[in-house]
Amino acid sequence: MFFNSHSARTFRGTILRVPTHAADVADRQRKIPGFRQDVLSKQKVGCAGAGGIISGIGECLARKGVGNLILCDADSVEPSNLNRQRFFKRDLWKNKGVCLARNLAAESFLGSAVIGIPMNFMEAVAGNLLEDVSCIVSGVDNDLAREEIAEYALAARVPLIPAAVSADGDGGYVHIQKPGEACWGCAFPRSKKLRDDLEHYRAPCPGSPAVKDILMMVSGAAVYALDTLFMARPISWNYREFHLAGFMPDLTRRIDRLPHCHMCGSSSGTGG
Repeated sequence: MFFNSHSARTFRGTILRVPTHAADVADRQRKIPGFRQDVLSKQKVGCAGAGGIISGIGECLARKGVGNLILCDADSVEPSNLNRQRFFKRDLWKNKGVCLARNLAAESFLGSAVIGIPMNFMEAVAGNLLEDVSCIVSGVDNDLAREEIAEYALAARVPLIPAAVSADGDGGYVHIQKPGEACWGCAFPRSKKLRDDLEHYRAPCPGSPAVKDILMMVSGAAVYALDTLFMARPISWNYREFHLAGFMPDLTRRIDRLPHCHMCGSSSGTGG
């Protein structure tokens, strides 16, 4: 597969036709209280990153039949990605966003359109490639990028699901940022924005431990959170935290908006 390094590629899933006496692809999920296939099939989800977190979330959304799934990533597939990300030997050294889009479309049997964009999320925003998304999922690997994406979602008044895993591979979290409610900065309060405090910012080390078990837990919770944005599926939380080893308890919280949040507070310029 060859592509222009600055061009988006669209891949379409199939719509599987079944005999009239057989249950169709969506039969079991339609039986879940609150789930509505007709609603999910109209959604356009924009994803920041195409690595381990988005691989898991993207597979779920493609199989469940989301209408449009957009994947933004400027990186290339490396051998160390293959233990947990939805890539294959044929994808090595090619763009992650485009390759993941192709691979996920092959797993869609409800006709999802999966778009791969070979640039990072904010570059895609600048190129007007993410207009009219229903929500954003952030699966990037550093807090500077998470902050920038969260600020964009605040300004655009688009729901955001930030998801991340810990550097030791034991923990992870999912947050739901809705317009007018607690933002990523409320969940992780600081005295100032990260970009204004780079002297004290510690970027993650390259080659951090990463494995599929914690990614599966975080991805599953993120997909459930996405459903609750579109449908009447029940939820009591806007922040969940997981720890595999069990030495720290898993956490389910309802975070309230902070009046003096460094991102969405009245003096931040992004409050809604």
